[in-house]
Amino acid sequence: AETTGQNDEPDKASTQLVWWHGWGGPSGLAAMTAIEDAFNTGDHSFQIERVHVDEMNQKILVAIAGGTPPDIGVCCAQYAQLYSRNAVVPLDDYIDASIVIKRDAFVQGLFESMQWLGKTYGVPAIEAGPRYGIMYNNALIAEAGLEAANFPTTWDEMYEWHVALSKFDSAGNVSTIGFDPRDGTSRNGPATNIPQFWAINYGLDAWDSETLTFHYDRQEYVEALATIKRFYDYVGVEQMESLRSSTGTWVNTPSAQFPAGILATLNIGYYGPGELAINAPDKEFGVAWVPVPEARSGIKMQSVGGIPAYIPVGSKDPDRAFEFIEFLTTDAVQTPVFEATGWLGGRKEWYDPDLPRYAGRDVLRWYLQSVNEADEMWACP
Repeated sequence: AETTGQNDEPDKASTQLVWWHGWGGPSGLAAMTAIEDAFNTGDHSFQIERVHVDEMNQKILVAIAGGTPPDIGVCCAQYAQLYSRNAVVPLDDYIDASIVIKRDAFVQGLFESMQWLGKTYGVPAIEAGPRYGIMYNNALIAEAGLEAANFPTTWDEMYEWHVALSKFDSAGNVSTIGFDPRDGTSRNGPATNIPQFWAINYGLDAWDSETLTFHYDRQEYVEALATIKRFYDYVGVEQMESLRSSTGTWVNTPSAQFPAGILATLNIGYYGPGELAINAPDKEFGVAWVPVPEARSGIKMQSVGGIPAYIPVGSKDPDRAFEFIEFLTTDAVQTPVFEATGWLGGRKEWYDPDLPRYAGRDVLRWYLQSVNEADEMWACP
């Protein structure tokens, strides 16, 4: 962007860009607030107004269509539809001219997942890393007489643990669930930041990037759906859905199934241990490779994905919006975000498991090491 003369420069307090994010929960909001404070107290020519938006996906499309979008968006939308609808600004020229953002400084595959038909629409920011690992509640495993050293490696074995770990009261109501196949990263449909777990776990890459079509009419997907149904049937569909909706999912609130100790095992990304240290500090957890179908026994699978920071079409100042995106990729953001949530931001330098900041964080270190040990590394589409 061309620099104006000093007399033409707007007053910092009067120039304000609006930043929308979908992350909530105590830890997520603490991280977002820390980012806002760090930027607004820094040496910048404008201020940021942070807005937490529930149902981000629907609201941002409406705002863009209505000509009243935020200036910057980060999480949590179906990014592919923003890219394919030309609802966000291509960033290639900004990235190529930036002295802060260099593509080869980021984990391989992240920028590729933020591209559509040859153009880049996002920059990895705030949260990126390995997506899969079965975390387990040590106390619940021990109470059921199970041993973490013998954690299941196939879905048949996992179902046996599901039965052993699930508990019901005298009226037949479930009080503890062994494994929920639609919580955490198991529930994702096809997305640019987390692949569709139940497809790729069965070896099916359902997205054809050449023809821009999905292929679900495959035996692998039928078998995956049958596995999901099997776990549901033991607990009961209505009970599984009711408990999930009443308590919540993922790990970013203390009342959610897994942090609350209602769910014994959870497929979750590398951010799980950091958020659980905040939202379930009284519990101890371990982690293991996600099980696979019997036909793929022995395969260790992993994927690395990330969240894009993007500029909606209609942003009143795309140049300054990109300046804020650059800021989101720096240590000034990474440090407070990691302290609040355990999230990493996408730069390669933050993924060395031997960094002093990861000392004593054995579960997180497992995730970081898993990238080098996996037999399969699935790219985000």
